[in-house]
Amino acid sequence: MSMPEEQQTIAGYKGKVQEPGEFKNPNEGKPPLNEDDEYILRLVSLPRVSHQKQEKERKDGTKYLEDVDMAFCDFEESATKNIVSARFRIDKLNFSDEDKYRSGVITFFHKIGHPIQEHVYPDWTQYFVVGMRFRSRIKVGVDKSPAGHKTPNGRFWLDGPTCRKLLPKDTTGEDFQTPTQLKPDATLPNALLLAKGAKDGHEALNKLKQANATKELTMAFFNADLEGKVTYPI
Repeated sequence: MSMPEEQQTIAGYKGKVQEPGEFKNPNEGKPPLNEDDEYILRLVSLPRVSHQKQEKERKDGTKYLEDVDMAFCDFEESATKNIVSARFRIDKLNFSDEDKYRSGVITFFHKIGHPIQEHVYPDWTQYFVVGMRFRSRIKVGVDKSPAGHKTPNGRFWLDGPTCRKLLPKDTTGEDFQTPTQLKPDATLPNALLLAKGAKDGHEALNKLKQANATKELTMAFFNADLEGKVTYPI
């Protein structure tokens, strides 16, 4: 009779920390983006939440570590399919009137035409809608050498201050029109039917969520709303 295999507990277990350079670059082999041009970006998937500690400084100059939650987003550039990343702090929101104190995620949604309702913590699924699109410039990611030299690393980051709504020419030929201009089986009219009676975009998205609307329906409504092609009340 063989002896049972001895099992290891997690006590004392040590793995390894993944180095940043070990992650596969999703932009490898794609035409590079540059910081001078503006691009159309699309949200690829729901953001991932990362729990981190950030060093902060008190007024008296002493430093301390604060627990923060960050939402990491991946946006796809429409032409080259490069991935443009962004991160927003979401555990604490500040609706300040001054730009330098306002939370980055609040400024972002305001700039792309879908402002977050003030002083109410949001349901992020009504804001980070997979497939949502907007225009923005990007920042080229760099690696620093020990000597302080910066080398582009093929990764790209969202340039928050330059984010804005799509232009009318960006959606020419798409189905995001008013219900009377669309054929009966089009996606947007079905979304508007589920959101009937909504007084604003927040209420409409809530109605779609309660009705278990598909991602396609929700995305069609979201993009049409961003482009100002939805009339309220629905």
